[in-house]
Amino acid sequence: MTSPATRSDAARNRGRLLDAAAALIATRGSDVDVREIARRAEVGMGTFYRHFPTKEALLDAALERVFTSWAEQAAAALTGNAWPDLCGFLGDALTRQTASPGLLDAYCMALPGQVRETARRHCNQQVGPLIAELVRAAREAGDLRTDVTAEDVSLLLVALGRIVPVVPEPTWRRVLQVALDGLRASAATPMPAQGTAG
Repeated sequence: MTSPATRSDAARNRGRLLDAAAALIATRGSDVDVREIARRAEVGMGTFYRHFPTKEALLDAALERVFTSWAEQAAAALTGNAWPDLCGFLGDALTRQTASPGLLDAYCMALPGQVRETARRHCNQQVGPLIAELVRAAREAGDLRTDVTAEDVSLLLVALGRIVPVVPEPTWRRVLQVALDGLRASAATPMPAQGTAG
């Protein structure tokens, strides 16, 4: 029978592996060697494989942690003022991508095969509801154009995220402001039909 101390050690080792994986994904992306993750967590490879039989299993759990943490921190920063909250969320998301290039890989799905699907699932489950709520609140407040969807805002964030690594912060913040002005209800012009060329 497993003792409480053994279970506590196992839980601690699992947490250290997840922390190490999340930190390395944030700075390096998903193409990180499992041996490096184990070294950073200060556990042996046997311990690694007892908790995560494959690298993909670890990435699944680590990406869930990354997106959950992002969603929780973003939600905690909300003020209840719809338009500033939406603007603040987008600015914070891009700032996070500047500090953690690997998050861009995860968010923009520049990942191989199953890991890409895993990242998309966790992003949709953890961050997607927050974006949907921000869009709903900003529309109801009359600040966001009524034909903008949560998917539109998500895709805008992906597109802006591609700019972040290649220009200095003042430049991408200018581009973000142009995009935000285009989202305002007061600036709305007829939207092209979905699925058609612009």
